[in-house]
Amino acid sequence: MGDFNHGHIQWTSLQSTGREDQQLLNLVQYSFLSKHVLEATRGENVLDIVLSSQKEFVDNVKICEPLGCSDHNQIHFIIKVKGERNRKTRYRKIIHKGRYKDTREYLAKIDWNNTLKNKTTTECWNILKSEIDCVVDKFVPLKKQGKRSKKKYLSKEAIRKIKYKQMMWKTYRHTGSEEDCSIYKEALHQATAEIRNSKRSYEQKIAFNIKHDRKSFYAYVRSKRKVQDKVGPLEGRDGNIITEGFLMAENLNKYFSSVFTREDISILPVLETKFEGREFDYLGQLIVTPTMVAMKIRDMKDNKSPGVAGIPPKLLLEIVEQISIPLATAHNLSLEEGIVPLEWKEANSIPLFKKGSRNKSENYRPVSLTSVMFKITWLIFLLKIN
Repeated sequence: MGDFNHGHIQWTSLQSTGREDQQLLNLVQYSFLSKHVLEATRGENVLDIVLSSQKEFVDNVKICEPLGCSDHNQIHFIIKVKGERNRKTRYRKIIHKGRYKDTREYLAKIDWNNTLKNKTTTECWNILKSEIDCVVDKFVPLKKQGKRSKKKYLSKEAIRKIKYKQMMWKTYRHTGSEEDCSIYKEALHQATAEIRNSKRSYEQKIAFNIKHDRKSFYAYVRSKRKVQDKVGPLEGRDGNIITEGFLMAENLNKYFSSVFTREDISILPVLETKFEGREFDYLGQLIVTPTMVAMKIRDMKDNKSPGVAGIPPKLLLEIVEQISIPLATAHNLSLEEGIVPLEWKEANSIPLFKKGSRNKSENYRPVSLTSVMFKITWLIFLLKIN
């Protein structure tokens, strides 16, 4: 496919006038190639052509409007190839579109004091986690994951002008009049100008709000990079290259665990209980109240990672009044029993590339995304200490 610049070939009747044009036509015929573009792509000439060894390889060929200031029309077509597709459809929760009024009403009907009575820390957390998962399934909508069809920076006015430009192009292709051509060109200039203005305004907006919304800024910057950052492929201990995701994760996990400092706990010194200060400064028994939990939840940013438990801070902020009592109960039981639920201690480790070869595990550093519940516990202890 490409611009062959042989405008004197009549592809419908397979005739030509020039010597070089006839040579190309003979080559196509002798090679048994199928020609898929039969309409003019520049003026009245067919300069851009698409060839294939089998006619079934190319489908749905469309001659569209020129791209930018080019005088050649765009050619859209589908190439059919055989390949293994992952037929599993993935969905994600749209947390910011949840029905939180219904969620609060549902949780307000639960008698947490009787539900969590005579329960252990683990049992208390499992009950609370199951209720949170239940309201997420009921009141938070799902969205099918896929490629974003619309650019983030396009405003409603830019989209409207793009649609109008496309409509004028179809009208001009149908009539072929000079008047419709002029109207299309004017619509093209207006749409191009509006797209530039919309993009400029969006970039200024995310740059101005970078202190409050860093994720949107860096997500946009990453989307403009030619090469996306990715992990691996990695070189195993035996020298073989690892490309499968699970095996790369195991290889990184082995390296990260091998560089941890292992202390000899058998020779730890015995600490004497010693406190110097005022009596009311002594950190004695800590009792976690619903007010303390609610205050620390409100201090959290709603765009942070949910961690292993999968509970996003945005959800906790919306149901803070209904969830503060069972969370305070779970924290007090944890302090009383000396047991921390497993999900509070686990974290998702993300490997970040630093320098050197991307095939070496030692050139990556782990970043742990801890549980939201662990963050709340840490903030409560910090509040009591300060």
